[in-house]
Amino acid sequence: MSNLALIPAQEANFRTSQITDWLDGLPLIAAPGPGGVIASAANIGVGSLVVAAVDAGADLAGVQVVKVTGIASGITYLTVTDADGTVTASGVVGLPIYANGVTFTLAQVAGQAALAIGDTFAIATLPLPVDLTGLVFTLGARIAAGAATYALQATSAPADGSTATIVNGGAAGTVAMQVPRSLMARCQPGTFPHNIIATDPVTGQSVTAFYGLITHAALLQPQS
Repeated sequence: MSNLALIPAQEANFRTSQITDWLDGLPLIAAPGPGGVIASAANIGVGSLVVAAVDAGADLAGVQVVKVTGIASGITYLTVTDADGTVTASGVVGLPIYANGVTFTLAQVAGQAALAIGDTFAIATLPLPVDLTGLVFTLGARIAAGAATYALQATSAPADGSTATIVNGGAAGTVAMQVPRSLMARCQPGTFPHNIIATDPVTGQSVTAFYGLITHAALLQPQS
């Protein structure tokens, strides 16, 4: 099964010209993923923090701080805050904690110094790309909204076996326009609404990956 359902429609506007190749790259981000864990160099104790899962509710790129805030009756208490200092969760050492989309456990490392009040750990989340393997991308730029005539077309899988004018980056999650200047020169100057459609050739299902305007000129000039 492809990742077609993970592709969000995004606005993308372009400025192109008749005298150059069109070589824009477009990233497709699916969801947040683990970005790493670090312990403060000032910690007294030694703990092991393991992230078990990052769900769609987590920040695409964020940091949370896990801090030891209390010790009583052999239980070590933790407080989790986001980058703004807002408390996102609380829990104890040795048990799973869910904080702002991240599930993790902080454990005491056996044989090492005990965790102490004030010890801190940071958890980062990073955006993960959509794996686009197997999908076909096609661009259609019409001369006007609702018009049947195309000003420019491009595809990652030409039916005639010619060179692709869109490159599917696969697991890297990128779509790259590679339209040669010979084709760009044939496109008359103007502003054209476009859609870039992603299609699963196995199921025939399609979604809009990008939409917006292409402003095409004889040559690029500074915008007023």
